[in-house]
Amino acid sequence: MKQSGMNKVKTLPLSWLIRTVLSITAISLLCSVVIPVHALTLYVDPDTEQVYTTPGKNRVKLGKFKQVNEAGNTQSPEEAKAVENKLDEKLDELKAVEARIEEHQKIIQETAQQNQLAAAEKASSKSDEKKWYDRIKIGGYTQFRQGAGLSGDFAGLASPGDKAIEKDTNFFIRRARLVFQGDVSDHLKLYMQTEFAGGTVGVRDMYGDIYFDKKKEFRIRPGLSKIPNSFELLQSSRDRLALERADALSSGVRNERDTGIFFYWTPQHIQKRFSYLRSNLKGSGDYGVIGFGAYTGQGINQRDKNDNVHIAARVTYPFQFSNGQIFETGVYGFTGKFVPRVGTNTAAGILDAPTFNKKGYRDERIGVHAILYPQPFGFQSEWNWGRSPQLSADRTQIESGTINGGYVQAMYKIDNSWGTWIPYVKWQKYNGAEKDTTNTPFSRVRETEVGLEWQVNKQIELVAAYSNMDRTNVKTLKHVKNANIMRFQLQWRY
Repeated sequence: MKQSGMNKVKTLPLSWLIRTVLSITAISLLCSVVIPVHALTLYVDPDTEQVYTTPGKNRVKLGKFKQVNEAGNTQSPEEAKAVENKLDEKLDELKAVEARIEEHQKIIQETAQQNQLAAAEKASSKSDEKKWYDRIKIGGYTQFRQGAGLSGDFAGLASPGDKAIEKDTNFFIRRARLVFQGDVSDHLKLYMQTEFAGGTVGVRDMYGDIYFDKKKEFRIRPGLSKIPNSFELLQSSRDRLALERADALSSGVRNERDTGIFFYWTPQHIQKRFSYLRSNLKGSGDYGVIGFGAYTGQGINQRDKNDNVHIAARVTYPFQFSNGQIFETGVYGFTGKFVPRVGTNTAAGILDAPTFNKKGYRDERIGVHAILYPQPFGFQSEWNWGRSPQLSADRTQIESGTINGGYVQAMYKIDNSWGTWIPYVKWQKYNGAEKDTTNTPFSRVRETEVGLEWQVNKQIELVAAYSNMDRTNVKTLKHVKNANIMRFQLQWRY
């Protein structure tokens, strides 16, 4: 520090000060025995630690020390010994103080080092903290197919769910999906899926999951997403065994999605179970133990046409037994009014567009599902019943009709050094309208599919499937019986 008219004074180290005090104490005690009587002023050089009796450059004054008259203050040997003992005691006390001070200094230094390290780690963690867009993951899958008719009227066959089942079609990209998803925070997850197959680019999903709690047990999902519906409609096509969903279910919500808002509740331990099933046993994913909400009801990427929403609800639960076997069962339903799309169809003999109610027709269903996951044997079945708008028998108007149908499926999972093999057989039935097709025509479906899926690894799957089909061609309204086809699919994930 600086003072006016005075030289700069250096701060003395604590250890040096202690040694100096010890020296002065020793000198004082000795002076009481041997030094002549008069007062001495002592000075010290902080750099050399040398003690002086006169002032000088870089010397710091320590104080005055009274000297003892040697002649008049002679002491007996006993008194000198007592002084010597007292000196030793003082020296011991000062050394103990020095040791304690050094110990405290060591603790202070260690604490300072720990604080510096913690501060550095905190600064590092802040610099390494990811922005929300750094937590977005990109993935997806592509399905490449090839099909061939074996016998029957394959040329007259068509399926709303698989455009590869048409004449003059060979190689076909059935799906090409790209997914962007990630947790923006503990309370918000974003999900977007696009479709590149079919020569056009479209949005399949675009929603945000808003969580009420950090356990993520309660959430709402506004946007374009899958409807809480049947198991097979919620199960991703990348995980499903059969090449397409059953008509009896997909006819209720074609493309499985619509725009709306839904609430989901999933206890934390069931979240883990759903995740395990999705990753290992072809589960549907987490769409809540309880899920319900409202949506437009007109289909994917379609605007509402009657200012009337559909209401949907679903309850499901995956039970796990003591042997590890998991069995899931549940019920779902939806209701609302659907406005059909009408028009002429010369191939079906419809020269004038059918008349219809522009406010829509009752569109409602209730369904049940049961899944015994393949561990290694598995069984899966769903069925639904309801009402839907339907083309009249004379093809002149749209009226209300009934629907019913479902499927049963058996499979067996085999794991070996070549990968995972799952042979399966599926039979489906449907009697009802295809409401998303122009003029909502009636469709009758009876189909048996026998296939084998080979999961080479997590990224690559091969499927070979034979199908015997008995179904209505909803474009020509002609019914095709006993058509036999063979299809192959290569799927890769990324």
